Amino acid sequence: MRSVAATLMIGTCLMVGAAWAESDPETQEAPAAWIFGRDANVFLRDPDAVATRIGGWFDASYRDNDRQNGSTNLNHANVFVDTRFRGFQAFIEAEYENESRHSEFEDERQFELEQAFIRAASKRFGSLRVGRFNTPFGYWVPIHWSILMDTIEEPLHVGREWIPEQQVGLELAGQVFPESWPGPDAELRWSLFAGGGSETLDQHSVKGVSFGGDLRLLLEDRVQLGTSFHHRRNAERDDRGEWTGILFGELKLAHRWTARAEAMQQRRTGGLSDWEERDVWSAYAKLRWDLLPYLYLNYRLGYGADEFERETADLWTNTFTIGIQPHDRVRVKLEYSRHDRANSRRPDIDIWGASLGVFF
Repeated sequence: MRSVAATLMIGTCLMVGAAWAESDPETQEAPAAWIFGRDANVFLRDPDAVATRIGGWFDASYRDNDRQNGSTNLNHANVFVDTRFRGFQAFIEAEYENESRHSEFEDERQFELEQAFIRAASKRFGSLRVGRFNTPFGYWVPIHWSILMDTIEEPLHVGREWIPEQQVGLELAGQVFPESWPGPDAELRWSLFAGGGSETLDQHSVKGVSFGGDLRLLLEDRVQLGTSFHHRRNAERDDRGEWTGILFGELKLAHRWTARAEAMQQRRTGGLSDWEERDVWSAYAKLRWDLLPYLYLNYRLGYGADEFERETADLWTNTFTIGIQPHDRVRVKLEYSRHDRANSRRPDIDIWGASLGVFF
């Protein structure tokens, strides 16, 4: 897998060098063999040219709670290179994470190769993706970029990483456009994937083969309904078996309101203790109001079985967020979250903070 990642990185760097040397997208009007850009429009300029996009983003935040002093951190610095030619794609994404979290999830401080894959796609046969890619599971995990999310704090199942954020392996995916039911504008997307562990690519929580699938229905860009499943043997938990399933949906309502929900359950077998084998679950429902084109209000209610230091407790979260977009490339969030527990030795906690994200 190390050789695959190296090949992807070298090949994409060569593509970018050629694009930079041979074309100037700001002034060139004639079709080019290779074009370069900073946004997704570069892929639409010339269907017969190789197109490369280089971009990135960063976000920083101030987080505080009523149990410890606050802190300011550069949470993420992300750079990606995306090269496409007709039905082929090579994608590399690298990220620096420095998340000193006040939401009681684990801290993360590391440089990481987030994604490195090649994809071949056709309208008739679907697509094949090979390499390291975001896990197609539910709504939140595949998107992954915190700058694109409505809130600063993740849902419980994401924060506790009950599902690996990435897979190292391959994926078969496709889409179907049913005409009779449920309507002419319906789209059914499916994905099947399998992979394994890799110490080199920070996939050390997987032992042996992991696999899963994702199915989602989209209706007129207003409704999304889906389900996903995933199985792995958790090498960090004495090779415990984990079967995880999720149901999710999103509905765009009138007057710029949007509702979304996810409900996940994980069944465990083969742990060394009753606590290790205890099943966990998590669910949330959220409502967002886009009050203005550059301002939204968001409320999320979450519930789940939180785990910490060999204790499992019922956790309720109430998260209120104000989102501001003063510029197309800038995201600002102000947030307050209340965590209430039942049957726990840990106290309830109030968390608040602000975040700034910028695309470059």
